[in-house]
Amino acid sequence: MIDVIFGPWLLDRSRLTGAQVVVLDVLRATSAMVTALHHGAKEIRLFPTPEEVLAARAGAAVPVILGGERGCLKVPGFDVGNSPAEYATPATRGATILMSTTNGTRALLAVQDARRVLVGALLNATATADALLEEYIQGDTLLVCAGTEGQIAIEDTIGAGAILWQLMQRTLSTALPFTDSAWIAYQTYAAVRPRLGAGLRLGRGAVNLIRAGLEEDIDRCAAVDACPLVAQFHATPARVTTRRQGD
Repeated sequence: MIDVIFGPWLLDRSRLTGAQVVVLDVLRATSAMVTALHHGAKEIRLFPTPEEVLAARAGAAVPVILGGERGCLKVPGFDVGNSPAEYATPATRGATILMSTTNGTRALLAVQDARRVLVGALLNATATADALLEEYIQGDTLLVCAGTEGQIAIEDTIGAGAILWQLMQRTLSTALPFTDSAWIAYQTYAAVRPRLGAGLRLGRGAVNLIRAGLEEDIDRCAAVDACPLVAQFHATPARVTTRRQGD
């Protein structure tokens, strides 16, 4: 079964056993993570709260970059916020990033019991779809949308749909075991695909970014396949890396 879960609060955790999961927070956490890895970050360590990030920096054995946001804005005392542009710099190469965001990091931590967890965005939709095809017959495939402040987010639905679109393009099969929720995401992406930036702007998450003066991030996050890599979440310790061959 290939299913889309429109928010982690809607997920039956018993479904994680044996499943492969993709977590999407298109605006902007998973887009920022994928961008950081594309620009050479060693790893992104995830924390539920900013306070835990600050504590981890105090005990870090290597130099680290503190990244993340609350209410769209950089957390006081952090080095960078949650804009993909902040991670597309030479300072990212080889860096360990300690990150906490409002929705995305929490969604990843919520699915850590799955067989494997990938980090998805429009930026790496095709690479993520290819990775899912390797193992989709071994168990359920769940695309989990982070949402915005406990509400369904259209941008995450669009991101899930982009991955499903690529699954369909790769297999040229209408027999893929999509649920109704998966078809909703697929058709949502299909509807806005010609104007992705405009589609992303329909949602509350985009409105929040525009009000915060961060509208350019919407178009950065709409760049399909700009970062063609597979990003994998590891539960212990909670971190995201570029997937190694054979993982």
